[in-house]
Amino acid sequence: MSGKLIVRNCQQQDTVDADAYERLKDGVVFEHLLTKPGYRVDQNLFFAESDGEVAGYINVLPELGINRTVLDYAVSPSQNLPAVLPALIRPALKRSKQMGASLTHMGIPVLETEPMAVLENLDFKPVRRFCDMQLNLADINLDNADRMEWQHRYFEDGDEALLSDIQNRCFAGAWGYNPNSVEDTAWQLKVRSNFPEDVILALDKGEVIGYCWTELESGRASSKGLPKGRVYMLGVDSRYRDRGLGRHLLQMGLLHLKKQGRELIEITVDTGNVAAVTLYQSLGFHLFSETVWYEKIMS
Repeated sequence: MSGKLIVRNCQQQDTVDADAYERLKDGVVFEHLLTKPGYRVDQNLFFAESDGEVAGYINVLPELGINRTVLDYAVSPSQNLPAVLPALIRPALKRSKQMGASLTHMGIPVLETEPMAVLENLDFKPVRRFCDMQLNLADINLDNADRMEWQHRYFEDGDEALLSDIQNRCFAGAWGYNPNSVEDTAWQLKVRSNFPEDVILALDKGEVIGYCWTELESGRASSKGLPKGRVYMLGVDSRYRDRGLGRHLLQMGLLHLKKQGRELIEITVDTGNVAAVTLYQSLGFHLFSETVWYEKIMS
């Protein structure tokens, strides 16, 4: 990086910004940001430029239901991260404060020491650790996965309120969980290109009591050459925990992914959620990466 570094707001109508964002954050669609509920791309997305080239971006994602923002960033491999990242974080923190957030969080893969050092120099503190786990479906027997004690069905158009409600009931009070609105849930379903059968709902006397939300990750092959799928979310109403429902829902989700040709399945879990980690390990999931979440208290 030889030229002066300039940080600016995203220019919503500029295809250069759209292309840069999609290039730096592989697998996303810039247009999806424009429809995100409660989000302003021209105020929350910042780009750093050097010699007329985009050096990186930072995205301020509001989660004001829990008084925080989440910072998502990428810096071009050709750029000097210790110089670019702090320049991006400063306006992002200013924007977070403008929105009234009392906390800002940022997740960093555990092996990426350079961004960790940047955050620590800016008075961010490590507060949580999440792990990514993988399962090769060839290693699990799913013959009886579709036999559940509880009634179940797939998501249907119009179920957005039901899905939003069960998510909020399952994860109320969990670290980092921002309560979803119906609009949030509808947006997530759209941007993830979910089919109705990707979401399995468990019911008791007509009430939704748990769910397993999967995604196919089409076109994303693992380093092992296996087509990937993901268990995006798994939740059980607190009244029905410790009765095997979570295990059944997870197995049904895995069977669905297997039927769709997926072989390597990933899931992300808070290491503090011992019950969830134990469940995944019991089915053969193993750790393959970790993310450290950093926190800055807004002053």
